[in-house]
Order: sequence, then structure tokens, then C-alpha cells
Amino acid sequence: MGLKISTGNLRGKTLVSTENARELRPTQALIREAIINTCLSYFDFDFTKVNVLDVFAGTGAVGFEFMSNQANSVLFIERDPKCLKLIKTNIKNLNLISVAKLFPLAAETAIKKLSGKFFEIIFLDPPYSLAPKKFEKIVENILEAKLLSEQALLVIESGSGNWIDPPNDGCLNALHLVKKKDYGDSSIFFYTSDTKK
Repeated sequence: MGLKISTGNLRGKTLVSTENARELRPTQALIREAIINTCLSYFDFDFTKVNVLDVFAGTGAVGFEFMSNQANSVLFIERDPKCLKLIKTNIKNLNLISVAKLFPLAAETAIKKLSGKFFEIIFLDPPYSLAPKKFEKIVENILEAKLLSEQALLVIESGSGNWIDPPNDGCLNALHLVKKKDYGDSSIFFYTSDTKK
């Protein structure tokens, strides 16, 4: 199964994938394009100073969209060996070694190790089967580690009704919900750490 990059300089390029890529649930092209467009608008259409953290990266499709749109850097957090192999292969094939980095650890462990580093965009796409308490803990870890820069976006892809029910989510109360978009069984939430937005 081939995944094509939907936006930016690498638009149309095919990402190496596997026959069971559907099991990995890569973010759909329509959703990836919407994420990029919303984020570009937020950052005045300039990603050159934007550092991205892709948590539960899976196939890495969203991270590659950001790199295709000139993101300064993308750090993938993923521990599944078959996903890591796909991401490594695509980084090499697309000559993105200077921009992309891999952190082959569980999400909670990786987030704690990154404490003190800043990201302008954090994309969080947990497995839809993830327990709500586990999701809350991961968000809390991101906030406690202070990974979001002063003007940052936390972008969350969720199965409809899975974890997020604004404004009742205590783990996200420190952030401001900028936008929510629904796509069938998926919902995308855009939270900002900038109180002026």
C-alpha cells in the first residue's frame, strides 16, 4: 500500500509502506492536508523555524508532510520495529536525514527524556484503543516537561468521542482550543499554549 505526500515540495512523492499499513491507521490524506493548512495559517505560512514532535508516529506520514512544507526539524517518537523501519527508509529515500530524527521509545519515556526541549508543533495521534487515563497522563507529561514553546500548537487526532470532550478535559485546561475539525470517525483538535491567540 503506497502513501503519497499531499502537500508541499514533496507533494506526490510515495512513502514506502507495507501490505498491512491499514492496520497502522495512517492519517488520511485529506486530514493531513487540513492539519498542514491550519498549522501554516497559525504560523503565518512559514514553517522554517518550526520544530515538530510527532508522538505515536506510526508510518510517519504527518511528520513527512511537515518536512515537505519546510519544517526546521521533525522528531518522531515510535517504538514499533516495523514502523521504525518504514520511517528510516523514507527519511533516507527522501534525503531528509538532516531534518528528521527518530526516538525509538515508548511515548511516556521519550517525553520525559525530552524535558527542556521546545517544539512549536506537537502532533499527538495515539492508538484509538488507548485508555483515557493513559491519554491524560501523556498530555500531562507533555505539559510538565514544558515541551511547548510560548507560541505553540498541540494537535490531537482522536477517534470521535474517544478522549476529548471540551471543555471538560482537565489535562487540557492549561491550553486554549483554537479549532476542532471532524472527519468521519476522526476528530482533529488544535490547542495553543499562546493565551493571546
